Amino acid sequence: MKRLSKKEMVLEIYDREAMGEVTAREIAVINEALVAEYGEGGAMAPAEIARILREEDLPVRFEQVFRMMTPTEKYENLFDALAYNESLEQAERAIRRIDELRRGFDRQGDLTGVRFALQTARFAKKNAEERVTAMELGTRQQRIHAEIARWFTIWLQTPDLFAEWLALRKSAREFRNLFEMSSSVGDTEPGKTGPH
Repeated sequence: MKRLSKKEMVLEIYDREAMGEVTAREIAVINEALVAEYGEGGAMAPAEIARILREEDLPVRFEQVFRMMTPTEKYENLFDALAYNESLEQAERAIRRIDELRRGFDRQGDLTGVRFALQTARFAKKNAEERVTAMELGTRQQRIHAEIARWFTIWLQTPDLFAEWLALRKSAREFRNLFEMSSSVGDTEPGKTGPH
């Protein structure tokens, strides 16, 4: 038997579930069935499902549908701000959050979430690498962005070892000399022995 297209499947689910007026709940039910049938890539944007149903003159409550998130919006909302880092402190927080989210998605078997975590880290690394050559930045800021790119590279290669590596990196004399870290990152300035 020939496999149904997504459009045909949407209409099949609508009929099978004996849906009447289509609201956000029905769209969610249809999307769940699409994912069950086609895998993660089977999900469709709520507006796309609504359009298919509307083309068949089925009743759709568009005001609810347009308030729904697309299948990737929840991930975009979680990761969006983590790709832009202007300081080492901000980069460290971003990597820790990306790692926390990736591990959670991995435990849940959410491959899309894992993929978004890795994409965000790659994008953050690329942003930092581009900032290294930005003419408007001073040498210190360029060094900071080179270090941020390095951190994301290490995390992408060995996420399970990153926290230990970062602790060692931040305690290294070279690092302390380059960045004159203050106690806000957990280190004292070179030559000082405690909080200021």
